[in-house]
Amino acid sequence: MYANNTLIRVVSVGPVLLVLGIFFFEWYAFNFVFMLRGLGRWRGEPLEAAFLRAFFFNAFWLLALWSFLKCAFSDPGFVPQWWLDEHQHCRAEPSFFGWQPGRVSSCAKCQVVRPERAHHCSVCGKCVLRMDHHCPWVGNCVGAKNHKYFILMLAYGIISAITYASSAYPILSAMLGRGHGRWTMGNLGAGGWGLFSMGAVLSASLGLAMSILFLSHLWLMAVNRTSIEVAYSGRNPYSHGILQNAAQLCGRCGVDWLLPIAPLRPTSDGCKFLPDYNRVDPEIGL
Repeated sequence: MYANNTLIRVVSVGPVLLVLGIFFFEWYAFNFVFMLRGLGRWRGEPLEAAFLRAFFFNAFWLLALWSFLKCAFSDPGFVPQWWLDEHQHCRAEPSFFGWQPGRVSSCAKCQVVRPERAHHCSVCGKCVLRMDHHCPWVGNCVGAKNHKYFILMLAYGIISAITYASSAYPILSAMLGRGHGRWTMGNLGAGGWGLFSMGAVLSASLGLAMSILFLSHLWLMAVNRTSIEVAYSGRNPYSHGILQNAAQLCGRCGVDWLLPIAPLRPTSDGCKFLPDYNRVDPEIGL
């Protein structure tokens, strides 16, 4: 979305539209097929089950969509102009593969001075603060400013996918040969059964894939590393304990942790961090 190259920006729209298509297909299959035609429950289930399913799915689907849009259309943390102005005459050392706490470095590709932990994105053609990776599915880099939204997108996406898949458990169970299926209170029709079944398989698959990705990024946040920094050797100078590490992405602990909004009480601007060499690194025990 923010790439320097116009062609890359245009191509990046494709995967984003595909993901949005999946979002709205799942929403349609659940609400207009299962809830409207099938009355939201299976034979023998209480009415409360339908209300709970509708609430959980739609609430977390909306939060997942909100998080996705924020991640895709937010500045991931490109080096701000004010920082470049302040450091334009600063002597910068060449970057290397490893920890460089408290040091500015020069980018050999875009020829700018950049803060610590910033890396160059070859897709966007820019340096990104605390860059984690470039995600084609959101058409954007994941960095200091939108990594929180990426994690929330996965978390809420998992919950909504699980809600859908659990609602369609009789169908999934019959597909696996572990049950004989059950009828809904309403009549889905042949086309409705096909759409709802397709959505169930898709939800179960996406839920599993997102769970693996979510756990990996939850761990990265807890130890204050990025996907790039995982390969760095030696003590992590930025790890201050789980809560303080999480606060660098989400701000100080509060209700805003649960919402895809900018941290209300940020602890880092993405340009400067406070390395601590006196703490024990929980990853390597040094």
